[in-house]
Amino acid sequence: MPTDFRPFLNWIVSDFEPLVRVAPQAGSYARIRTETFTHLYGVADMACVLYTINALRPNAAEHSQWRKSLQALQNPDTGYFVAAPKDHGLLHNTAFALGAMDLLSVDPLFALAFADSYKTKSQLTAHLVGLDWRCNVYRDSHDGAGIAAAFTLVPGTVDPQWFDWYFEILEPLFDRNNGMLGVDKPGSGDFDQIGGTFHYAFVYAAHHRRMPYGEARIDAVLGLQHPEGAWHHDNIWWLTLDALYLMTRSTELSGYRRDDIAKSARRVIDFCYERVMDPAFRLDPRTTPHILTAVTAILAETQKFLGPAEVVTGYPLRPILDRRPFI
Repeated sequence: MPTDFRPFLNWIVSDFEPLVRVAPQAGSYARIRTETFTHLYGVADMACVLYTINALRPNAAEHSQWRKSLQALQNPDTGYFVAAPKDHGLLHNTAFALGAMDLLSVDPLFALAFADSYKTKSQLTAHLVGLDWRCNVYRDSHDGAGIAAAFTLVPGTVDPQWFDWYFEILEPLFDRNNGMLGVDKPGSGDFDQIGGTFHYAFVYAAHHRRMPYGEARIDAVLGLQHPEGAWHHDNIWWLTLDALYLMTRSTELSGYRRDDIAKSARRVIDFCYERVMDPAFRLDPRTTPHILTAVTAILAETQKFLGPAEVVTGYPLRPILDRRPFI
């Protein structure tokens, strides 16, 4: 049955985008509606949203403005991109900003000098093994996946062998019972693993690597979906995207439980439609560019999996994770 999201996408362009634009020039966006200054998570998120819905089509002058806005976020000494005020961590800031730049074919001005702290196998091992694989797989995946995404997006930062080490270190951290990353986790998996494993999944995909235990992962993720369609009552958008991506990309490789995943994805579509068509969602100050990055990515992923006849948008949406390895 078709679900028509065109009114929602039109609202993003006609109503929401002007609410978070803080200057006339392109690429000038606030993180939230009440702020009046450009922020990394305003600029980068709106690049993601507009790219996904096919509305990121800058002319030459606008492209130059986007480039300057994004490049200004980088610390010339360290190479990190920095959110001010602080939001997320430096590696997430950097990977997310570089991902937005990739959508516009823009390069950073400065080398990623911070890479010197991670270039050897022992340095990389210390970084990855030192993350919390028991209680904070999701939180720490911002650093674990963020570093690999950043180095992927700036070729030549590390030797190609670095990525061989990266995947070699990660492999033993997969739980064969649920197909997700984590140590001493429930056999059926948990939400922390969904959010965490998702961030590594798109790095694997970018390097044409296959995560192990795909069937167990599909079983676990399907088993954790709530009846109304989401996976988490508080983090409804991002964990839904994470779960959806893990399931659909895993079944692409095997066909395992594809029909069950399609039913799950249709529940997601119903869940999303009910909320994004609600005026309360559109008026809510908590509906930010970062939230809309997740929402539009969900629509793009479901359309990719179910087809445009079911997820009606008027034109094909573009999954940003098919373009760059971070979100």
